Amino acid sequence: MQRVSEEGIKFALGKIPSGLFVAGAMVDGRRIGMLCSFVEQAGFDPPMIMISLGRDRSFRRVLDQKVPFSLNILGVKNKKILAAFASGREEDAFAKFELLENDRGLPQLADALAWLACLPGDGVEAGDHVVYVAKVVDGCLHDGGDEPMIRVRKNGYGY
Repeated sequence: MQRVSEEGIKFALGKIPSGLFVAGAMVDGRRIGMLCSFVEQAGFDPPMIMISLGRDRSFRRVLDQKVPFSLNILGVKNKKILAAFASGREEDAFAKFELLENDRGLPQLADALAWLACLPGDGVEAGDHVVYVAKVVDGCLHDGGDEPMIRVRKNGYGY
């Protein structure tokens, strides 16, 4: 039997593709958001997603307090959105982009590939991350001609 190789695990995990997303919410009348990549569909009926956040991410308080949140799905055309949220320096990176109004009052990037409104459930600790399941309660496709932005990491031990 072959021994487990830490280097092998690190590089193999890095080849699991993921999308790129901007999660957003309204907290105390302010928009907050973050770039995230550990997101996956988790169910059909009702429609559900899973989102995994590092323990130190401030957006966890949104999910821990069960605040509704949006998930803006980035497409290959969304490099400017990616750059704005990847820096983490903007107080309100949403302010740089056109937003669409929705019945839920959640940040909805007009130029994103698609948008979902989600109601978070409980989180489960998973190593250095917390995995949340959320019910999808609204959504739309903005740009049917774009493709989702896919990310493959150099190694599976870091972003």
